[in-house]
Amino acid sequence: MKLVTAEQMRALDRYAIEELGIPGLTLMERAGEAVASETARLLDAYPGMVLVLCGKGNNGGPDARANYDRAVEARVTILSEVTDADLREAGVIVDALLGTGVSGAVRGELASLIERVNALRAGCGVLAVDVPSGVETNTGQVPGTAMRAELTVTMGLPKPCLLLYPAAEFAGEWAVADIGFPPEVVDGWNAVAEMTELEQVSEWVPARRPTAHKMDVGAVLVIAGSFGMTGAAAMAATAAYRAGAGLVRLALPASLTAALNAQLTEVVFRPMSETRAGTLSFHGFQRLLDEVEGTRAVLLGPGLSRHPATAHLIRRLVPLIHAPLVVDADALTAMVGHDRLWRQREKPTVITPHPGEMSRLLGQPATVLEEDRIAAAKEAARRFNATVVFKGSPVVIAAPDGRTFVNPTGTPALAVVGTGDVLAGMIAALIAQRVEVAHAAALACFTGGLAAQRMTAQLGLRGFTALDLIAAIPHGLAEVAGE
Repeated sequence: MKLVTAEQMRALDRYAIEELGIPGLTLMERAGEAVASETARLLDAYPGMVLVLCGKGNNGGPDARANYDRAVEARVTILSEVTDADLREAGVIVDALLGTGVSGAVRGELASLIERVNALRAGCGVLAVDVPSGVETNTGQVPGTAMRAELTVTMGLPKPCLLLYPAAEFAGEWAVADIGFPPEVVDGWNAVAEMTELEQVSEWVPARRPTAHKMDVGAVLVIAGSFGMTGAAAMAATAAYRAGAGLVRLALPASLTAALNAQLTEVVFRPMSETRAGTLSFHGFQRLLDEVEGTRAVLLGPGLSRHPATAHLIRRLVPLIHAPLVVDADALTAMVGHDRLWRQREKPTVITPHPGEMSRLLGQPATVLEEDRIAAAKEAARRFNATVVFKGSPVVIAAPDGRTFVNPTGTPALAVVGTGDVLAGMIAALIAQRVEVAHAAALACFTGGLAAQRMTAQLGLRGFTALDLIAAIPHGLAEVAGE
């Protein structure tokens, strides 16, 4: 499903009116009908009077307002007429105060009213029209006070703020109102991103032929691990198998092989030269390149450490690995300040930074990047010629060709060490199974988030580990595939 900015939505409105001949009044009436219908549903949980708070724009247009009266018993009022008694008597309050084009903090009388409504939330339901008043539509930022809604009814197409935090917490559940844009126009309309959906990603799950063998399914080379960080290598390799890879080779410092050999019975080990600190050394450079032969995807980074010799090895490997490459964790840090090496790659690249790593790569504070996650991911994709998986909530996946996906699945339980290693292993495995690179990244994020949701429904948010996520991957893929 497409996500559109305020500007893209206004352009679609103008196109519908001026080029398609759909009267603006018709669009407003359909919007009003949709809001009235959802208001009636909300009344089941919050019986009583409906109070519609209108501003000066189209959110509170007179013809849209009339639909409330036809569908539900409602009182429509403008900002200056709202009394405390009105607020106390309302079962449902409809927030039609501001539209999608507002930026900056809400102030004065309007801010006071929003705070008064928020204080009453325990006794009434709040429905926001299009977006909650006070949130920034395009970025999801909340620079001041904002309306907290149980339900947001957004017009035509969803807006980024419904998925991006902190605004998503203010939007509550949300629904898209069909106000009459022709489907063929919507399908071709320019959007800032797409929200991945089950129907969409189910088409990307790789099929497995009855005659398939392990090399058909795909081989993954994982270059990972260092002294004290064997877990990252183990989780990435195991996740690759759980996501469907037919063969996983693990290249790691030689001294770590014995420790992992009993734990990872399916993994094929490739012991490599190491430094005195137990990290990969440059002496293994050519052997690592040789291991790439016959491999459909390479994962570089989990647990490699920031040892200078290992960082030098990483920088030499990245432009010369002639296979699709997933770069994660310490390998990302090693690449900071070496942008030209990304552009020397001939095969597709995926990078999986968390906010701290993205900050180092782009040279901007993480707080600034979090103010517009979609823009940050797009900038990194352009700059590094890579598909970017910007981890966080929500995960944003941006491809160098401009395609951008926002992942709607996941749970706070994923905020635990090791889940990034698991995600990187999943992406590599899906690429090895010939899933297109950006689709592999989006599918891994969607499936991993869904699997975590299902697992935490049993375990709860606390105590969930990366190993729980690994165990849930096959179930998540089966659910997505409809198996």
